[in-house]
Amino acid sequence: MILKYLDLFAGIGGFRQALINSSLKNVKFEPIGYCEIEKKCQLVYNEIFGTDGEVIVDDVKKIFSPDMVNVDGSKKLPEFDLLLGGFPCQPFSNVGYRKGLEDPRGELFFEIVRILRHYKPSFFILENVSKISSVSSGDALKTIISELEEAGYNVHLWDLYADHYGLPQKRRRLFFCGVLREYSIGNELLLEPQPIPREEWKYPTTWHLLEKEMNPRHLIPTKTRETVLRPNPKWMGNLQIDRPIARPITASMSKWHRANQDNYFSATYVSPNNPNPYISPIVDMEKEPIRRITPLEGFRIQGFPDIYAEICEVHKISFSATYKMIGNAVPVNLATSVIDHFLANYLK
Repeated sequence: MILKYLDLFAGIGGFRQALINSSLKNVKFEPIGYCEIEKKCQLVYNEIFGTDGEVIVDDVKKIFSPDMVNVDGSKKLPEFDLLLGGFPCQPFSNVGYRKGLEDPRGELFFEIVRILRHYKPSFFILENVSKISSVSSGDALKTIISELEEAGYNVHLWDLYADHYGLPQKRRRLFFCGVLREYSIGNELLLEPQPIPREEWKYPTTWHLLEKEMNPRHLIPTKTRETVLRPNPKWMGNLQIDRPIARPITASMSKWHRANQDNYFSATYVSPNNPNPYISPIVDMEKEPIRRITPLEGFRIQGFPDIYAEICEVHKISFSATYKMIGNAVPVNLATSVIDHFLANYLK
């Protein structure tokens, strides 16, 4: 069967890449268009997927504008069966001011509801940060669920970690999976997807995705180095970190890792053949040159193919813009697990 989909707040196409990776053999996913406001993201998205003939909108608020209506009165945006979208997370993230739905970017969520009410796709899958559950003492999440339900959908909420679904990073995301009530199978409670065994991962640990050759331009300056290495009491509660989610930053990347993530800290020697994930710190961080992860490694950590890094380099997209793209993207492997598990319950 053919399932037509619309990709909102598409970024560089994390959800679309997840559909390409889908294991649902009886479904052919067919894009009708996408919406993305960042020009550099559009450039990457168009080159990766080849979007000729698709409806491309830069601002979700324009979907119902007069420009989206043909001369004969028909809509330029055709009907579709599945809506996908990682709506702006900054209003709900610790990194932002957490104004939630009061933030202009948070208000974009209501444009999603408007589209759902008008087009009535059979399914939707939305993604955001898990911190959305605590914004405004939980009222923001209640409002979001209520609006989606009032639009005619049964909503399933899954709070998931990327390191359970094939990616060596501890990234936590909240997924809203909705099905029109007329397609629902009763008052079902769908369990979350089963974790993927590590032996099935493409990159079982961060060590496996590292570039073996490192360009000197990725070395960080002395001042930044001092900031990175400065002790932080938040990280002293637990002096161990799971090797698979360590964030590597030293220049001899295939051997040395240091991680500052989720209130953990470690400086460890890492060997892919060493079965012990916890090893005493033995690296001299005062002498080792330090670098950031490369764009290629960043794309791999998020589950994207290497071609993304090649395209960014060919088009001379800056490191800062590239890292922003990577950081804003939905983890591909995680999205694939959600899509396959959710839709498999209805597309039989």
